[in-house]
Amino acid sequence: MKLNNLKVLVVDDYQKMRQGLCATLKPLDLNISEASNGVEALKALRQDKFDVVFTDLVMPEMDGFELCEEIRKTPEWADMPIVVISTHYDSRYIVKALRQGADDYIPKPVEPETVKRVLDRILTPTILRENHEQNN
Repeated sequence: MKLNNLKVLVVDDYQKMRQGLCATLKPLDLNISEASNGVEALKALRQDKFDVVFTDLVMPEMDGFELCEEIRKTPEWADMPIVVISTHYDSRYIVKALRQGADDYIPKPVEPETVKRVLDRILTPTILRENHEQNN
């Protein structure tokens, strides 16, 4: 799957973490916007159309769990892929994030190849993936 020009929103309260993730995503030729918490992310989502949201979990004002929940209950965003990227790699965090609507969970630090594999998986409809696997 071609990822170039895919519009992604990176949400993390730590500027260095956002910058690091953006630097990791840059070689994938993605169109990247940033937000520092869930409230800013919702504002960005209302102002522009995004293909994927990458979010941290622990943030002020609105955390990643709440952001996932808000995205899922808003009809125009309900199908938008959400990838949680967090230093918290405890099963409680992972299960809660997935229950709140995240499509995948990647531990920090993030490798570009991991992001590419996750994006390929979540952006390819299941039926196309199954047909491709059967033909290979």
